[in-house]
Amino acid sequence: MKINLNKGAILGIVGGTTFFILILIVILYSQSDFDQQLINQVDRGVPNDKLIPQIDAETAKLKTNALRRYESNILNKNAGQNGNLASKSDYESYIEMYQNELKMISDYDEARKKFAKREITKELFLREIKTPKEYLKLING
Repeated sequence: MKINLNKGAILGIVGGTTFFILILIVILYSQSDFDQQLINQVDRGVPNDKLIPQIDAETAKLKTNALRRYESNILNKNAGQNGNLASKSDYESYIEMYQNELKMISDYDEARKKFAKREITKELFLREIKTPKEYLKLING
């Protein structure tokens, strides 16, 4: 009972399996959050001059989302006034929320950059980002 596999069948099986594994890795990697990707890159020894632009881009996204949320709140407040002018105090809570969010984003950015520069350990990094990450997750839904 000798099984005779030709080279084409073997290459097809190996190639298909390799392709499947690569697709699985890409899916898993792209689904991990930015901080996990940053940790992986630091663990692999990626230099901080390659990581800082990625952090800056992620921070820019967070700031853009914060500004959009702030503008949306203001527009909704204006729409709810039915033609009446809203008072300054009506907007103070939105301004305060926006400023708090920007502060959290700044703290987050600072911790990421310190970790990318290897100024803090992974454990300290995870502790430092815990509060900003939870805050941003809460307001982003």
